[in-house]
Amino acid sequence: MLVLTGTFTVALFAITFGLTWRAKLAQERWTQIISVETRAVAGLEELIRAQNSFHVRYLDGQELPERHLVVSQLLGGVPIPAPDARRLRARLAAFRDVIEESEPRRADIDATAHAIVTDAQQIIAMRKREISRQLPALQRESRSMMSSGLAVAWIIALLAFAAVQITLRKVVTPIEELSAAADRVAAGDLAARAPIAGDHEIATLGTAFNRMADELRSRARTDELTNLPNFRAFRERIDDELARVDRYPETFGVLVLDLDRFKKYNDTYGHQAGNEALQRVSSAIRQTVRSVDFPARYGGEEFAVIAPQVDRPALTAIAERVRAAIEALPAPEDGSVVTVSIGAALFPEDGQDRDALFEAADARLYEAKKRGRNRVVATLTARASGS
Repeated sequence: MLVLTGTFTVALFAITFGLTWRAKLAQERWTQIISVETRAVAGLEELIRAQNSFHVRYLDGQELPERHLVVSQLLGGVPIPAPDARRLRARLAAFRDVIEESEPRRADIDATAHAIVTDAQQIIAMRKREISRQLPALQRESRSMMSSGLAVAWIIALLAFAAVQITLRKVVTPIEELSAAADRVAAGDLAARAPIAGDHEIATLGTAFNRMADELRSRARTDELTNLPNFRAFRERIDDELARVDRYPETFGVLVLDLDRFKKYNDTYGHQAGNEALQRVSSAIRQTVRSVDFPARYGGEEFAVIAPQVDRPALTAIAERVRAAIEALPAPEDGSVVTVSIGAALFPEDGQDRDALFEAADARLYEAKKRGRNRVVATLTARASGS
């Protein structure tokens, strides 16, 4: 009986040690894969947004060719294989060569810009496939651990029944659920989460998985420079707001903000000073709007705010507070005071869908620019507020 008990104890220790060690290795590998691929996908998406924004603004005459170096610099922080990086760098150089010509053709500009975005999207797809490619190994390890536990359980069935139940509850089931969650993330479901269950190592692996999934979701919806929600997050939020007012009839407002003469600011003080100005402005917006409002960086030097449950006077007051707060920002040693022009639109009076609201706010933003900048325009017929 002592020999059987000793054998049973050794077997349990062997199973526990082996499963724990495998779980630790799986944790380390999965954490590394998610971390690298998350940064790669988020970096490439930021590159695409920056390239599209530059492309549009260049065609509108709002960007100089040398400003494209800012887009090219984004590639340096993206952890992708060297051949992919060289290919994208060549695409970016080709686009820059075209726009630096004395009279570039629109077709050449569009073609080279499209090539950059297409290649970046292909690399994003490859990074996601790489995550999917790694999943079978994790699944094989899960099945291997399950088979090991069951094999030993058959050998010592009478004495190990309780231990098998504990093993299933603490190890196998959590790993299967973790593997299923990994499949969902690889398929694009960034809301998938793994249960925090099982023994310490597996629970730690689940925690690491969820942290990486949260980071991926956050990076996909957060502007890296200002830490404000980005264009994607803004569109999702305004769609949510439209769905909510369908159920509970209310009004909400949209503000579109654009820094005044920001191109000149960048040309005078440099892009680093310009980035610092964007960070100061984003901080002022975040601190000035209400806690229920949703500020976002829309692109370049353009910001947007969703203000729920407001009428036009309240929306105008919020916009004026933001304008005044930005104007009051002290100028740094290597820069100057910045100001902002703001256009405001109210649902449902100014538009009953996302595009109509934004077009109304954008039209008033341009009206604010025409009236001398550093002001708020809430209606095209009313006098602008601000200085």
